[in-house]
Amino acid sequence: MLIDAELATLLPPAGAPAQPRRCRHHGKPAEALAMLLGGAARRRPAWRNRVRLLLGYPWAHSQLLPWQDGLSGQRAQWRAYARGLLRERGVAGELDIRLAAGAYGAARLAFAAQAPLLADLSAAARAAGWRLAGCRDLLSSCLQAHPRALASDALVLAEAGAVTCLWRGERGWEDLITLALAPGQSAAEGVAAAEALCGREPGGDYDWCATHGPEAQPPAARARWLGFAHPLLASQPCAA
Repeated sequence: MLIDAELATLLPPAGAPAQPRRCRHHGKPAEALAMLLGGAARRRPAWRNRVRLLLGYPWAHSQLLPWQDGLSGQRAQWRAYARGLLRERGVAGELDIRLAAGAYGAARLAFAAQAPLLADLSAAARAAGWRLAGCRDLLSSCLQAHPRALASDALVLAEAGAVTCLWRGERGWEDLITLALAPGQSAAEGVAAAEALCGREPGGDYDWCATHGPEAQPPAARARWLGFAHPLLASQPCAA
């Protein structure tokens, strides 16, 4: 199930003939999840009734963690570091933080979601007779699905209501920004705004990833359509 800024979309397994089902969540994704799963056919035995979640903006948060010599390799210290940087951005509360693998001396990525939200989603799935088998954010899902993006100058993730830009330098990722899109603002305009805010030259060399098709890609000769943010999205139409 994909939960973005507006919709909850229940995606059937890859290759299944069923069509995705979606509904507007009106800021209450757990209720939308319960409704969609409640209308989905369950299978026997019960352990087969599992759902995996993809969280997009504004439910998932990504944070670049510049290298700190004073931090040891303990993950608890890096999580505390991520929590502090997220708090500076106004992302407070009880966070569930996951760290991406990182090389010594290089920045690493952290991905976070509100722990109460995850608990509510898990409880809603369980009440509908399903088990929450996993949850991840769209950006890390994109990076896992397209490992060659790790060698690109920059990555753009376009989704409903937001655009994320991730830039790479000589020693790894060096800049990250997620911008909410104003009504009527295109993803390409969002990328241009991100470039200006981060002091980047306009019209950079980008790999482009999205929750829907390559029509989201800006008309730029140096922007390459990389693929979908998750393999399952490639076989199911997810655009609202």
